[in-house]
Amino acid sequence: MRVYFDNNATTRVDDRVLEEMIVFYREKYGNPNSAHGMGIEANLHMEKAREKVAKVLGVSPSEIFFTSCATESINWILKTVAETFEKRKRTIITTLIEHKAVLETVKYLSMKGFKVKYVPVDSRGIVKLEELEKLVDEDTFLVSIMAANNEVGTIQPVEDVTRIVKKKNKEALVHVDAVQTIGKIPFSLEKLEVDYASFSAHKFHGPKGVGITYVRKGVPIRPLIHGGGQERGLRSGTQNVPGIVGAARAMEIAVEELSEAAKHMEKLRSKLVSGLMNLGAHIITPLEVSLPNTLSVSFPNIRGSTLQNLLSGYGIYVSTSSACTSKDERLSHVLDAMGVDRRIAQGAIRISLCKYNTEEEVDYFLKKIEEILSFLDLTGNNRR
Repeated sequence: MRVYFDNNATTRVDDRVLEEMIVFYREKYGNPNSAHGMGIEANLHMEKAREKVAKVLGVSPSEIFFTSCATESINWILKTVAETFEKRKRTIITTLIEHKAVLETVKYLSMKGFKVKYVPVDSRGIVKLEELEKLVDEDTFLVSIMAANNEVGTIQPVEDVTRIVKKKNKEALVHVDAVQTIGKIPFSLEKLEVDYASFSAHKFHGPKGVGITYVRKGVPIRPLIHGGGQERGLRSGTQNVPGIVGAARAMEIAVEELSEAAKHMEKLRSKLVSGLMNLGAHIITPLEVSLPNTLSVSFPNIRGSTLQNLLSGYGIYVSTSSACTSKDERLSHVLDAMGVDRRIAQGAIRISLCKYNTEEEVDYFLKKIEEILSFLDLTGNNRR
């Protein structure tokens, strides 16, 4: 049996999505920027996809832009907004539990002379709103925060964050990394006062290679990639029409089936929590304020990387952190920011579920992890 429990890293493409994409590889493969019939046809389908995404998110199609991934979207937003404010304001605020796409970009900007402030989080990974309020000042031009954490699943109070930022500084802009939201929790930009948001199709059963960027009408944005002037002159490069069409369909399905999928994932997670706690696991994820599919768990006397490798030998795939940092031997920056004990952090693995996972897979996982724990106890290999 092969069990894929790493769905916060990437997901299987929904069959309905793949079916809709194939025709754009085989028949309707024109360049959407070409002036002939096939180009016009491809462009028409791309714009229909843009309209679908906008409808799901509750915004205007003119506020939606397509990129290659969320990392590109984040770089585009943070770097070009910084350029815009460079001569007037110099402070960016974020948290220490963000994805590396944000943390490395603000690090780059700090080397360019911008000031970066980090809002602390509590033991559940939730941003401390009172500290945020203290940090926002007249020099702040951008606050970047993730809607839900990719490692432990903590959901942030984005509405409260935005309210505080706008109250303290009306000019300050807010970017939300919403990569982990679609298909897991309700998420709409219609009622949120955020100025920018980033999404990635392969996180919600869409194809890899498609990022979605929301830029609220009237807020500053400049091109990061120069060339042919695609995406209304703001993101050059031939658009990935099959991927864009697939991304839009995947987002539609994810939102339409959210209620059922979330209940299913929550049920599987509850079973995992019960089974793992019976085996002596420490639950890191704050279950009451987290994504229904995500579970960060630790066996304090066993390295997470050891568990990951042994589980992989049984065809069970989990991670020790985010996919972008899982090959790094250092401790998770997220767990460190949450103040998780080093011994617990070293033993952490992340289980992230999807709508395709089954109770049979959960039973198989629990059976094999019990065998692994027994083996490590017998051999004495569970001690550092």
